[in-house]
Amino acid sequence: MVTRFEPGRGFLLSSVCGILTALAIAPVMLAQSQRPPAPDQPVETVVADPLQSSFPLPWKWIEDGHAAAVKAKKPLRFTQQTPQYLSPDGRYVAQATLYFRADPEAQRQQLVSVLEIRDRQSGSQQRIESLKEMPPEFLAEVPPGQGLIAVLVPVGWSATGNRLLVRQVGGLFATDLISDGAWIWQAGVGHVATVYPTAEEYDFATLLGWSTTDPQRVLFQTQTMGNPKVTIWAVDTQGSTQLAQGDRPRVYGTTLPATANAQRRP
Repeated sequence: MVTRFEPGRGFLLSSVCGILTALAIAPVMLAQSQRPPAPDQPVETVVADPLQSSFPLPWKWIEDGHAAAVKAKKPLRFTQQTPQYLSPDGRYVAQATLYFRADPEAQRQQLVSVLEIRDRQSGSQQRIESLKEMPPEFLAEVPPGQGLIAVLVPVGWSATGNRLLVRQVGGLFATDLISDGAWIWQAGVGHVATVYPTAEEYDFATLLGWSTTDPQRVLFQTQTMGNPKVTIWAVDTQGSTQLAQGDRPRVYGTTLPATANAQRRP
């Protein structure tokens, strides 16, 4: 796969999208994935995520949904909520609901989400649909009918509690195309930036957390297909990208259990 990350455009443009399998979901398993070593809240290590993220998508739930659709020989719909992420000052809480349309043909599936951010002081709430936040240049690359992964899932707050860090995952089912971005929300402002490393070409980017060295920057690791070496980058809200080997990722706040279990929709 050849993936270009162009400064000023932000998201990935894939010139070749290699099909791994026609039916199996086949997550991409990357070696030497770095995880936040000492976040404010412990992060459970789950390796089933396609990018081996410390903030994993519920990939077993996705695989089980696909298996159920294969058995039923028809599309099925499922929902699942993420944990709730409470800001350090206790004022804001963020949670996403995942919507999975399973299909016997994996390349026809879709995974999207709705991110909710609630102000516990005023009672106001924002609902953000993940599909509407995907860069149009990425959506333009999606073949008609191809199974889309386009989700926003919160991962933690800044130390001051005024900025929410959200993992934005874009990819296609049954291919090797998947990568992370960082979607940032600020209290009193709303969405302030969507950032990705832009310093060099790579195939996969994985969101790590806020930078410890410069808390205004976000840390990513990048990797190319077939190469175990990873590179760590710090990216600011303008997309400025610099090497950050030795920096340490952090997230803040309290993680609360999801308010509802996974369920199948009629």
